[in-house]
Amino acid sequence: MPKIGMEPIRKEQVIEATKRCIVRKGLANLSIKDIAAAAGVSTGIIYHYFENKEDVLLQVLKESFRTSHEKVMQTVEPLPNPVDKFFAHLENINAVPKDNPEFYIVLLNYLGQSTHNPQIRKIVTKFFYNLRSYTENYLRIKTEADPTAACHLKNLPVILYALGLGLGIMWTLDNDFYDIEEMGESLKEWLAKYLDLTGKGPQDGSVG
Repeated sequence: MPKIGMEPIRKEQVIEATKRCIVRKGLANLSIKDIAAAAGVSTGIIYHYFENKEDVLLQVLKESFRTSHEKVMQTVEPLPNPVDKFFAHLENINAVPKDNPEFYIVLLNYLGQSTHNPQIRKIVTKFFYNLRSYTENYLRIKTEADPTAACHLKNLPVILYALGLGLGIMWTLDNDFYDIEEMGESLKEWLAKYLDLTGKGPQDGSVG
């Protein structure tokens, strides 16, 4: 019988082991026995803390997004200026493939399941909505101060994350596809110009 107070420890142990298994052999080929072996526990322990394999996998996805969110908030939230928050958030997005390479490997595995698994799709889309919301909040002070900017900035949060996720996936699959540091600087330079932070306005409103 599991010891009292062990639930958080065991759950984390199983979740981390499941991540390692996904990275090593993929989601489609994963079994509860694989997870148990990687975690160093019995299958009975896993079924004590999780309803079934799908429950384990859903918790892994939630934990991956939660960890990513917490890391961003630790660096972004202390900053008082919304513009500084925006660029710190951008730097975090660019750094994910290099600093947390498992994230995109795990995400790619789940994206393949999301089209026919409503629960996975719900978690993934909520993650995307949250990302958009953060950036909208950073930009709100600019759009409120200059109503004409709202038109140019309306779609910027979605474009930003489409770029970030796309670039992250490409770099994860092939580290030589582009220079990740150089790309980060290029994105910051482009966005600074677009947000009129260098004295230059949006390029004919072509973005957003």
